[in-house]
Amino acid sequence: MNTQPDPAAIAAKLRPIDTEEQGAAYLNALRLDREQLLAVAPALGLTRIPVRLSMNKLTERVLNQAIGARLKFAGLRSW
Repeated sequence: MNTQPDPAAIAAKLRPIDTEEQGAAYLNALRLDREQLLAVAPALGLTRIPVRLSMNKLTERVLNQAIGARLKFAGLRSW
């Protein structure tokens, strides 16, 4: 039985979330460990994650890539 979360599915669920706070709540509910969160990063297009990056900073980067960048682009497009 596969109990590992699917990184692509997690990335797909993160992308349409409205705020980074809601995304953080979603990730917290999943209770991902560092390795699982690192597996989500490439599914979002993140590369070159420093080895010593803290779990909080890693989460912040994942959320920024999944949600923050989209919101920023949407804001620029409507400007």
